[in-house]
Amino acid sequence: ATTPDPAPISLPSAPVSAPVAAPSPTPSVAPPAPPSTVHMSDLTARMIAGTPPRYPIDSRRKREQGTVLLALTLGVDGRVANISVSRSSGFDRLDQAALSAVRKWRWAPIVQDGKPVQVKGVVEIPFVIKD
Repeated sequence: ATTPDPAPISLPSAPVSAPVAAPSPTPSVAPPAPPSTVHMSDLTARMIAGTPPRYPIDSRRKREQGTVLLALTLGVDGRVANISVSRSSGFDRLDQAALSAVRKWRWAPIVQDGKPVQVKGVVEIPFVIKD
């Protein structure tokens, strides 16, 4: 007795790809919410450390005087997070001296509802030559 030859198997001409499983969704972790921001009209009462700005020598010689109004945002740690000149003294040297000094100042952190918050406010820096 002879066994019949197996029938030839035909292979498809195009490769067959196996179905790809969709990637399992990874649980998304929402980024922490930014801290709340409170507004204070004058921040000088909460300041804990800061050296007054140096009066620029050229400004003294030219008798430049004025008050710089700085708008700032304090981070939750009491450090300056953002600062800009809100009202110029009229003299760039005085404005820059005020910016440079206040950037290094520190304030007591503000806590609201048990959480630290950012604070927006202003600081006035007068430059007056005394005779």
